Amino acid sequence: MTRSFDEQEIRNAVVSRLRVLMPGARIVHELNVAGQGTNRIDVAAIGTEHIVAVEIKSRKDVLKRLDEQWKAFNEVAHFVIVAAHEKHFADYREAYWGDDMPPERHLNHPIFFGKRFSYRKYVWRYPKPEKSDWVYGRHDDAWTFDRFKDLSRIPRATAMLEMLWAAELQAECRRHLISCSQRSTRAVMIRDLAWNLTGKEVTQAVCRQLRQRAFAEADAPIYLDQPAAASQPAQEPLSLPFEGTPA
Repeated sequence: MTRSFDEQEIRNAVVSRLRVLMPGARIVHELNVAGQGTNRIDVAAIGTEHIVAVEIKSRKDVLKRLDEQWKAFNEVAHFVIVAAHEKHFADYREAYWGDDMPPERHLNHPIFFGKRFSYRKYVWRYPKPEKSDWVYGRHDDAWTFDRFKDLSRIPRATAMLEMLWAAELQAECRRHLISCSQRSTRAVMIRDLAWNLTGKEVTQAVCRQLRQRAFAEADAPIYLDQPAAASQPAQEPLSLPFEGTPA
């Protein structure tokens, strides 16, 4: 996929940081949130039990679709990040702050602007600041999350399963001894998996299949104890330029 230099620059920095925060995760680019939907996660870090989704907004982008993307990605991921260029930020000050208190930089979008406590950790400003400018954490890393605490939210089971292809759903049905056949529809298999599996098992199933699926742009597939259930010919993952550039 052809991308602008501005977007690729942010993408490389995001990938580098995700590798530090989620060691062992598979990095996937342009992941459809519903298998073949219109909303695609720019960068996904897929662990064995967690998915972190990143939406990238370069200086040339607009934030028009961010409401829709934020909602869609939160239905399938355990943690969603907006990595946006400095152009999309504005100064924020509380009315009671004194003149000696420097402002915070907030993403200039209704979901995030002024939401100092609820949304600050979901926004990564590019170029990456040396330290956070949040008043109560100015010595913290600006791009971070705690993979033991911040990844505890539970996505919707059916929305996560919608990301899988029919062959992948069949593989998970058989793994969990749920009746299915080559003629079983995706809708029926999604319903049966959501009904019979725990939330944790659904997450593990989706992560397992996405970690071993062939993608046009992704790390090499990661197999555990079964062959890939791919409905398309395997593709060689592409190496993106500058992918190892430090954040």
